[in-house]
Amino acid sequence: MTYSDVTRLLKLLALVLIPLAPLAAQAEEGEWYVSPSIAYTDDDPDRKIDDSFSGGQVQVGREMGKHLWLEGLFGYHDIDGFPGQEHLELGFNVIGNFLPDSLFSPYVIGGLGYLRADVGTPDFGGLPPADSTASNATATGGLGLKVRFGDSPWSLRAEWRLRHAFDSDNSLTDQVGSIGIQYNFGGGSAAPMVAASEPEPDTGAGIVAAAPADSDGDGVANDRDQCPGTPAGVKVDASGCEIVKLRNVYFGFDSAVLLATAKSMLGDSASTLKRHPDVQVEIVGYADSRGPESYNMKLSERRAEAVRNYLAQAGVDSSRMTTRGYGESHKDASDMSASGLAASRRVELRVTSRQ
Repeated sequence: MTYSDVTRLLKLLALVLIPLAPLAAQAEEGEWYVSPSIAYTDDDPDRKIDDSFSGGQVQVGREMGKHLWLEGLFGYHDIDGFPGQEHLELGFNVIGNFLPDSLFSPYVIGGLGYLRADVGTPDFGGLPPADSTASNATATGGLGLKVRFGDSPWSLRAEWRLRHAFDSDNSLTDQVGSIGIQYNFGGGSAAPMVAASEPEPDTGAGIVAAAPADSDGDGVANDRDQCPGTPAGVKVDASGCEIVKLRNVYFGFDSAVLLATAKSMLGDSASTLKRHPDVQVEIVGYADSRGPESYNMKLSERRAEAVRNYLAQAGVDSSRMTTRGYGESHKDASDMSASGLAASRRVELRVTSRQ
């Protein structure tokens, strides 16, 4: 590899990484990922171009489960030869991961895509050069290896794949190798909410008899409504009282510091609790199973206390709130996938009673 080749690779990698820096700085570890890499093309002999490190690719995807990923691919290759070619590749891939909880995770990759090859024809006999473009559907298949960097969301990713470009006259099969990094992000903020277990109100739909008076329009008759004057549009229980829904909040790895998304959710929870001074709440902290069990217990307690303190500062009476830490003693702690680890770093707000 010449000095100019190295310079070209560094420029390509910079072009890939610079636009992703703001995303990586703001994101959390989780089920989405982005993977920029440099690529080596071993082309079909009929292309008559050089085998070389000549471009890069970016894969953006989502871990649908421990063993299944779906991703999109964008690749660009500027390849020397006689004549030279520029390749633009778009693809959609399905990945099967064999050992998702291991430090070394081999996987298989397969997918469909599109390849545009711009071919530059050299100048012959003083005539101006001519260009041609070939656009083909592609199918790809190959093998890869993901190597995790400890407990961080960063990984090394290397893969090799065959890419077959379909053409009615001359189908071509290239080999593409790549090596790069993968960053997982986005866990936590989209996790499911914990709601109170009160049943939905029976509004009496389908009864032909005249409906009894319901002054606040919540679907519960005045003679059974224990919370008259309920705001319009809120869900109520069989007694006509608003069903209090409090959302989980999530934390970064080895941290009890509230994230911006957690503070926003807790602000909504504080407003709900202040509307219902009769509600008692238990604040329960959890941790994932990485690290000593005793440490994780204390970490979960600190997380619960951080939530309690924030709600108290927002105006919720401290006497209405209790805290408890479970550490890694919960059923989800054994899930070592990126999304499973993110989900374990949580605090749940549970309505325990209404006085």
